[in-house]
Amino acid sequence: MGLFSWLSDLFNKAVNWLVATGKWLKEKIVAFLNNLFDKLQKLWSTVSKALKTAFGYIKTLYVIFYQGSISGETTMEIWNPNRVHEQASQVFSLRQAPQEVPLPTYRSEAQVLILEDWY
Repeated sequence: MGLFSWLSDLFNKAVNWLVATGKWLKEKIVAFLNNLFDKLQKLWSTVSKALKTAFGYIKTLYVIFYQGSISGETTMEIWNPNRVHEQASQVFSLRQAPQEVPLPTYRSEAQVLILEDWY
């Protein structure tokens, strides 16, 4: 599964999860995720290099998205599920995201998603 397949799968999971929370209308959620994934695609080669350096070429990583500390910021945190206590996660800040963020405010509330064949 390449980046675009993963983004499509992630998009569907994220929409289902956000709609289930009842926080936003589906149209706003779709617009937010389209904008977020568009920005993520533009940065993916840089993110991928950082992940290869940190984790090597392992097949599966875990990822969560949550609101950043400032308005319009989304935090993406990625880690190796097999070495949670031995290896630090990689945290990326996506700025200039939509101002109204339907993501959890707290890291502990974020839904864990699986990133497979990401390289």
